[in-house]
Amino acid sequence: MKTNKAMKNLLDELSQSNKFINSDLLNPNFIEWDNCILIDTSSLSNTDSIGKIIYQDRTDLEVSINHYHVDDLWTGFKLVSNWEENLKSNYPKREFILILSSTIEGEDVVIRFYQSRDNEPEWINLNDLEGYKEEAILVIEILNVIQ
Repeated sequence: MKTNKAMKNLLDELSQSNKFINSDLLNPNFIEWDNCILIDTSSLSNTDSIGKIIYQDRTDLEVSINHYHVDDLWTGFKLVSNWEENLKSNYPKREFILILSSTIEGEDVVIRFYQSRDNEPEWINLNDLEGYKEEAILVIEILNVIQ
């Protein structure tokens, strides 16, 4: 797990919440479409509609679809942890980048993920998280351990 200083500061002060988290969010179903792993939402019930939208590449498609806005940082942290375990168990041969981001104050929390691909640019600069001056960023890399 990597964070920038802004996220580290927020996590140091994070307290557990008793908020209810929808089980569909905690353990979402994923579908595979054109070598992409996507959160299965009701809007994706017809995957033909995905091909009608223009994306730069598969990473752009995944990042656009695989994101969710939540009310607080604790919920976001819980969800990104569960998504990590879910993706690891369901897709052990694939590599993913999961991102939890918010404002520096911990508001406007977003979680998202995409697959790491050698032939496409990264969506987030993993080597310079401090470069994101207006955001608190946490990144989880799921690396392929199966050879």
